[in-house]
Amino acid sequence: MEILLHDTKITLQKKERFVGGEAPAILIQMANGEEKVIGMMADKVQVMITLPFANSLSAHLKSLIEKYQEKAFVYLISSQTLENNTNIENLSTDFYDFSLKFGVNVDKILCAKSIFIINKDGEFVYKEIVPNLFDEFDETAFDETLDKAIKFKKKGHVHENWMGG
Repeated sequence: MEILLHDTKITLQKKERFVGGEAPAILIQMANGEEKVIGMMADKVQVMITLPFANSLSAHLKSLIEKYQEKAFVYLISSQTLENNTNIENLSTDFYDFSLKFGVNVDKILCAKSIFIINKDGEFVYKEIVPNLFDEFDETAFDETLDKAIKFKKKGHVHENWMGG
């Protein structure tokens, strides 16, 4: 996949990820010093947001993160320390390996602007990589898809149904 940076086309490095595919697990160091394994099956929906610049976190995106932070694991991964600092437990500048595994690596000092939503089963249900590093996310689509992913209930037989109750 290609993105634009100052009218220059850049091919993102490593593994491209697709909706419906399995998310990779990765060990990442958070801003508070804690190491977390993220990306695989979890008891909540996970959101991975990569931001290229210190000022990339818009006020609206920050409010969406705050709206869902109790219902989902929302991780902010950036190549620079973010100015609009949020919850340091889920904030990281340990972006390089993550950006390679998720296919959003520009180079050793920069990542693309992206959002991935991973359901509880560890599968991608949403992916957005902004075509130009200075553009904004489609925050309406992100908000709607995240809300739907959080509310999703797996279908299948439940104990009472197959027991005739």
